[in-house]
Amino acid sequence: MSRRYLWIGVPVLLVGALLLYYGVDPSHADWLPRCWFHEWTGWQCPACGGQRALHSLLHGQVREALGYNLFLVVAVPYLLLVVWTSLDNGRVARRWRPVVQHRWLAWAYCLLFMVWWVVRNLPGVKL
Repeated sequence: MSRRYLWIGVPVLLVGALLLYYGVDPSHADWLPRCWFHEWTGWQCPACGGQRALHSLLHGQVREALGYNLFLVVAVPYLLLVVWTSLDNGRVARRWRPVVQHRWLAWAYCLLFMVWWVVRNLPGVKL
């Protein structure tokens, strides 16, 4: 796939998803996808609550979004930087790419992701 299609397709899909989650409250929409990991195990995956958190963020309810999925809300800026520096070949993106996509930062993100997965499922821990 050429970069031209990515530059057109990704923003169109992103805007469509944002409009969907702005207009539809996932707490009351049974037709939106449910987490299969939670359905099968009863445990929360690292992304559980992400749809509700996105809906809350789009409505400016940051505290509520943090309550749905703390890790995802905090990680979104980093993930957006990774996507931006991957797709953009401009001078600023090239300057940031070695920092944002550094191997150790990626490993730290993955480690925090796994820690979040375990900690949010510990008995008595409410995050």
